Amino acid sequence: MPRDLGLRRDHRLCREQLFPGTLEHVFAFFERAENLRSITPPRQSFEILTPLPIAMRPGARIDYRLRAFGVWVRWTTEITAYDPPHAFVDV
Repeated sequence: MPRDLGLRRDHRLCREQLFPGTLEHVFAFFERAENLRSITPPRQSFEILTPLPIAMRPGARIDYRLRAFGVWVRWTTEITAYDPPHAFVDV
């Protein structure tokens, strides 16, 4: 029987949200980082720390903070691909 040695395990969270509208309309909504606040639960106190407006392009970095289980969490995303109005990738 394998032993659990307390080693880190990777977890994946998948979520789907449906937004009515044309591809162009929905892409325009998601490419504006400030719109993340409107789809984030208020209890998380979501904030964008990077000055607005943010020019979406490969290499753009966006700093955020929010409350998760009562603890402030900061993170940075980087736009690695940008193909309007079809897709962008942030990591």
